[in-house]
Amino acid sequence: MPTKIPGNAYNFRVDIDNQISGLFTEVTPPAVDIATIEYREGGGGPAARVLPGRVIYRPARLLWGLGLSQDLWTWLTEAMAGKPAYRDVAVISLDNEGTSPTARYEMRRCLPSAWSMSDLDASGHRFAIESMELRYEQLVRVLSPPQDAGA
Repeated sequence: MPTKIPGNAYNFRVDIDNQISGLFTEVTPPAVDIATIEYREGGGGPAARVLPGRVIYRPARLLWGLGLSQDLWTWLTEAMAGKPAYRDVAVISLDNEGTSPTARYEMRRCLPSAWSMSDLDASGHRFAIESMELRYEQLVRVLSPPQDAGA
């Protein structure tokens, strides 16, 4: 059976509410930290026990070409107006050919929490980029089932 090579970092897509929502140039992926609580049991010796504490989801960030997504701007302005629309966002890693998903990272109940755009510089040769930071309440990782070599 051939060894499956993980997908490259440039083969990905982003779905918002199960829809492809544009072409993103870069994604700072979701991350999670679990605070720990240490305690010592009576007579337990010098070692401390460790319990899981508060789960902290670090924000994800999406970057895309300036002005290409009215959908994301509308989502942001709804949140700014105090009418948040929670959405599910998935960052999907693709295989080396860029066709089949290898892993899916689902951020559930997302809200935009920050927006910015790149500097505009007439002497440069870069694209103008918009950026949106997302906060979310749950992170789920879904691995794609292995492909059957005989199929």
